[in-house]
Amino acid sequence: MKTGIDFLKNLLNALLPNRAAPVLGRVMRVYEGPGKNKYSCDVKVLTAGSLEETDQEIAEVSINPIWAGKANKGIYAPPPEGGIVIVEFLEWNVAYPYVAGIYSDEYTAQKFKKGQLVVTDGKDLRIEFSDDEILVHDTHKFEARFIKGKCNVINDRGLNVEIDSDAHIITVDNGHGNSAVISDDGVTVNCTAANVTAGSVTVSAGVINLN
Repeated sequence: MKTGIDFLKNLLNALLPNRAAPVLGRVMRVYEGPGKNKYSCDVKVLTAGSLEETDQEIAEVSINPIWAGKANKGIYAPPPEGGIVIVEFLEWNVAYPYVAGIYSDEYTAQKFKKGQLVVTDGKDLRIEFSDDEILVHDTHKFEARFIKGKCNVINDRGLNVEIDSDAHIITVDNGHGNSAVISDDGVTVNCTAANVTAGSVTVSAGVINLN
C-alpha cells in the first residue's frame, strides 16, 4: 500500500510540482482602491481545525468579486481585517492565490430569508432585495419600501410619504393630523394651520395666512 501511495505522490509531484490545496487564512491587511490589483488582501495561513496561525503569509491575495462588469462596474465587499477566509489556487498553483469566500464556521449570520439579497452593517442598517420589493431599514430613524411602482417612506416620528407612480399620486402625512395629497386633479390639504404663498386651496380646518 505504501508503495502505491508513494507512486501517486511522485506522480503528483511530477505533474503539479507547485500544487497547493485550499487553505484557511486570517486577513492581516486589506488594500483599498481604485486601481488594478487593489481589490486584494494579505493573509496569514491557519491550521485547519485548530485555526492556529502558521508562519506562512501570502501577500496581495486577489479577492473574488461578488460581481464585476466593464468600465469599473462592480460590487466591492472586502473581508474585514481579522476575519477568516478561504484561499484557493488556480490550477492548484501557489503562484495564483485568490480569496474564494468567507469561512462560514467562524461567521455569525444576520437575519435573512430564502430568495433575498441582504446588505447590512450588522447593527441597525439593512437593505433587503426580494422578488418584488426593496426595503431600506434603519432601526432608529426610517424605513423605505419600494414595491412595483410605489415608494413608501416612514420615520420614527410618524411621518409617512407615499409615491404611487402608476396613479400619479403623492401623499404626505406627518402622523399628527396634517396631510397633503398631490395628484393630477390638484392638491388636497388637511391641517390644523396653513400658510399659503399663492394659488387656490381648500382647507378642512385651521387658519390660512395668504401672502
